[in-house]
Amino acid sequence: MKIWSGYGTEHSMNLVMIGRFKDATTAERAHDLIKELTKALQKEKEAGRLTIGEPNDSYSDEVLELLSDLNIHSIGPRELEQFLYDLTLRRDGDSIVVTTDETDVQALLKVLLDKGARIEVYSAHDYPGTGHGRGE
Repeated sequence: MKIWSGYGTEHSMNLVMIGRFKDATTAERAHDLIKELTKALQKEKEAGRLTIGEPNDSYSDEVLELLSDLNIHSIGPRELEQFLYDLTLRRDGDSIVVTTDETDVQALLKVLLDKGARIEVYSAHDYPGTGHGRGE
């Protein structure tokens, strides 16, 4: 007999997070920063220093230096993998729109807030027809 001893939250969230900035230039800088951080974390994964599902308790020297260079001080080492989740990130004028099926998006939320965004987060399942989310 098998005993189920876990709980999974795997379900299609269809989460939308929109960060609205004061102007398009600020949004573009934040978008570029997120892309740069994601690219660096992908290299960490390829080098075997970051494994999705096995969060680290410390930063690698390379990541710590990058976070310092980017002036990001609010993301913990256990949150870094969130940048490698399956998500769509796009800039639309003065806004950045993130869509994903994940619920763990606090690392992205922290970057958007830290860079001056006003944030809206919702499930496109509950708010269809907004022009965002899967199937829009």
